[in-house]
Amino acid sequence: MTAPSPSSSESAEALKQQLKDLGAARTAMEEEIAILTERLDAPGQPGLKGSLLDKEGFPRADINVHQVRTDRHRLICLTNDHRALTDQLAALLGRYHEAARAGSRQDNGNGSAGQAGAPATSTGQAAGGVPPPAAAPPAVPMEVDDAGARPGPGPGPAAQEAAAGSGSGSGAGGGGAALLPYALVDEVTAGSPAASAGLQVGDLLCDFGGVVRAAAGPGGASGSANGGAEASASTAAGAGPGAESQALLQRVAGVLRCSEGQPVVTRVLRQGSPLSMTLVPQQWAGRGLLGCHLRPL
Repeated sequence: MTAPSPSSSESAEALKQQLKDLGAARTAMEEEIAILTERLDAPGQPGLKGSLLDKEGFPRADINVHQVRTDRHRLICLTNDHRALTDQLAALLGRYHEAARAGSRQDNGNGSAGQAGAPATSTGQAAGGVPPPAAAPPAVPMEVDDAGARPGPGPGPAAQEAAAGSGSGSGAGGGGAALLPYALVDEVTAGSPAASAGLQVGDLLCDFGGVVRAAAGPGGASGSANGGAEASASTAAGAGPGAESQALLQRVAGVLRCSEGQPVVTRVLRQGSPLSMTLVPQQWAGRGLLGCHLRPL
């Protein structure tokens, strides 16, 4: 029996809604991962792998051992769930594009039947006037080490100007979505995974494993990005752009812990031009998994 086409078995709109729902679920996971990570890595805490025993072999009295064990277990579960959900999103995104292409071919066929003999357009569109759907890269989870704000001066005037003027640019390899930077790469260690992937000091981070800044809608309201995951969901009401960038970097740091050894797609603006690259967070001779530092814009 021949398998039914995507257009006959499931609509692109239904798949789009599923993508939004799964994107929102993944965002919630990333936010909880960030909270657990921050609590485990707080001053005096053992982190994910530190010892819970003192020098004499007794449970440490300076920490809540039960809470640490609970947080570690929950973090491991969330990490596994996040990876599974990311794979599910990638598969669903492929089905969505297949359904969208099937619908586009059907619309083009209907249009050409009523416009037989019409001259071809110079834009490469079909006779029905419906362009093929733009391909969007699948979201891949990513992490950034040392993503927290570091004491010191903010980004220089050149970076500020580039960030302010980048909202009207188009995404590299995407469907024309604006690239909105939320962090400045102010340090890249030689020989690190970040350096090997091509990340450079001065790059403006716009998309870090699917963590993106939502475009402002009418009246300044934030829209949604990456399958319905609202980039500004974790910021307080009335918070400025800096607070939003800090919240995004917390999500990035949380996802980083889930992504060791996995290829991660990221997009930056370099001297105003969009650029895509793939990083693989991993242990190396230096500190962290990437060997770079991000400063919120």
